Amino acid sequence: MNRFSAHRQLRLGLLLAASLALSACGSFGSRTAGKEPTPPNDSPFQKPFAVDAQTACAAANRALLGDGYLTDALSADKIKGRKSYRTDSDRSTVVEMTVVCLPDPDGGSTLYANGLRSTYDLKKSATPASIGVSVIGSVSLPIGQSADSMVKTLDETITEREFYRKFFTAVESILHSMGAEAGAKGKTPPAPPAPPAAP
Repeated sequence: MNRFSAHRQLRLGLLLAASLALSACGSFGSRTAGKEPTPPNDSPFQKPFAVDAQTACAAANRALLGDGYLTDALSADKIKGRKSYRTDSDRSTVVEMTVVCLPDPDGGSTLYANGLRSTYDLKKSATPASIGVSVIGSVSLPIGQSADSMVKTLDETITEREFYRKFFTAVESILHSMGAEAGAKGKTPPAPPAPPAAP
């Protein structure tokens, strides 16, 4: 009887533990299933604009040119820019920007920008020079001549938010100026003064 009672208590305990575990799983699922908010798109590489894609691309091209880039329009909706500068005596950096302008269903557009930073280091290698010796012939010896070459040492996508924020801010400013210029050109000129009435 004691053995049967102990066995029964063990079974009841296992059933109770299993039911608690299932209820815990159910309550966890009910708290999270379908209620997690979708995170907003906080990508630094894109920004929507309330103008058509062609106008946005034109402003992006001006923004790159104004920042010292050499630009090339690869297509109607894609621009590439390149800028290089020297960071120290033996190192140069090249920044390449690719901007894609895509239309949105609401009539606006979205700019997608991607920057690639490449670093080049100056490498010096000694070039042997041949000198003639009458007894043993010519001998190659490094006597100070060198060949300098730039070697790529780093290639990385630019991920700094401030870099893209400045670019998109420049595009916004140019779009504002373009809108102001278009408004000024669209104004009707004032009417000429009426001729004086005949006496």
